[in-house]
Amino acid sequence: MKTKLFILCILIFRVASAQYTKLLDFAGSSNGRYPQGSLITDGSFLYGMTTYGGSNDSGTVFKIKHDGTGYVKLHDFAGSSDGRFPYGTLISDGTFLYGTTTGGGTTFGGTVFKIKPDGTGYTNLYSFTYNPDGSGPTGSLFYDGTFLYGTTTYGGTYYNGTIFKIKPDGSGYVKLLDFTYSNGTSPSCSFISDGTFLYGTTFSGGTNNGGVIFKIKPDGTGYTKLLDFNSSTGKFPQGTLVSDGTFLYGMTQNGGASDLGTVFKIKRDGTGYTTLLDFSGSINGRNPSVSLVFEGTFLYGTTAYGGINDRGTIFKIKPDGSGYTKLLDFAGNPDGRSALGSLVSDGTFFYGMTVNGGVTDEGTVYKIKPEGITGITNNIEGSSFTIYPNPSSGHFQLNMSFPLMEKAILEIFNTKGEKLYSAIIVKQQNEIDISNLSNGMYFIRIKDGVKIYNSKLVVQ
Repeated sequence: MKTKLFILCILIFRVASAQYTKLLDFAGSSNGRYPQGSLITDGSFLYGMTTYGGSNDSGTVFKIKHDGTGYVKLHDFAGSSDGRFPYGTLISDGTFLYGTTTGGGTTFGGTVFKIKPDGTGYTNLYSFTYNPDGSGPTGSLFYDGTFLYGTTTYGGTYYNGTIFKIKPDGSGYVKLLDFTYSNGTSPSCSFISDGTFLYGTTFSGGTNNGGVIFKIKPDGTGYTKLLDFNSSTGKFPQGTLVSDGTFLYGMTQNGGASDLGTVFKIKRDGTGYTTLLDFSGSINGRNPSVSLVFEGTFLYGTTAYGGINDRGTIFKIKPDGSGYTKLLDFAGNPDGRSALGSLVSDGTFFYGMTVNGGVTDEGTVYKIKPEGITGITNNIEGSSFTIYPNPSSGHFQLNMSFPLMEKAILEIFNTKGEKLYSAIIVKQQNEIDISNLSNGMYFIRIKDGVKIYNSKLVVQ
């Protein structure tokens, strides 16, 4: 849906340093309502889910182009057969999209599913049973090339949630951990990995019932609690941790100086915890429920509430806690309110969803371009460089078809817009090894002076 000119002018004036565009208003049965996850991109389409709405009011899977055109509803969830009420974010292995639902399935405890990007091939891979394997997965899945890993918010032996893994064909389900309250309860995160451990959080439980940060090996051994949250450090973390290789970064929904949430960082061994920001309400937002995103020298995020209109905000902050800037105050109508999903970047714009607001008050899809973001999509495509083989195992040859200036910068991003690899290249032929990364689709960006070149890579 195109935004009217007079509305766009008001929005640009209000955010000053950012260009905001509403791409879609959700509208119930026709295209879904109340999205509570994040978008992902394959470079051509954005893919997402709504928690409710669609033909059965049980949620949808959809795709939409980056300019707001080409909306397609890929799947209407129906309940017992395929699940209902998806909360998390889709992931991709280059062939299928994978996700979870919090309810439905054959045993009504939620499901793990896969579906092709064109809407075909939907498969219910697993239906949760509450006890012993858990129920109600609300986080996203993580794929290491062999298994999908996830958490359930409820159920399991102690009724506090579980960690599980399952193969992409639906076989090999293993419960890796039962949360016991002392080691955390009600996880709603997805995992990140350093190649040895998976890192995550629980929303509550632990010593102070404020949630915990933990790590665990992919075989279920080596569980270590890195931090017990409390009122001063922040409590009730949600979203996925992000890493710069040294620190893990995240947010808490409450706690901190005003009990309205925090931005924090901590080392992977559990030391060096630092509160980077205390949210304070009308000034800088409150109660974030999402993951941070790295782009350049800043972390970007959203809050569910607070800001001038108490409808939520979009902000950026440096990894040392300096440079906080509020980029947008959501207004409700027309632009949306309460962003419960994280931002995703294509290098030029950030894309996101709000759970409410917009014309119908059932949520929106939007994009925003803060000043200073360089452009993945402002590029020169085609024969500028080749990748062989593609798909690959992560070990590939990068061949440049143009003369490099002095030092070109190679960057690799995942579908969430997170930069996972960076290197300087000076040769026409380069051997690159990212086999430590999970299977899936990645974006390759080469910056050579003022020119930017892009392509895609599938690791499988």
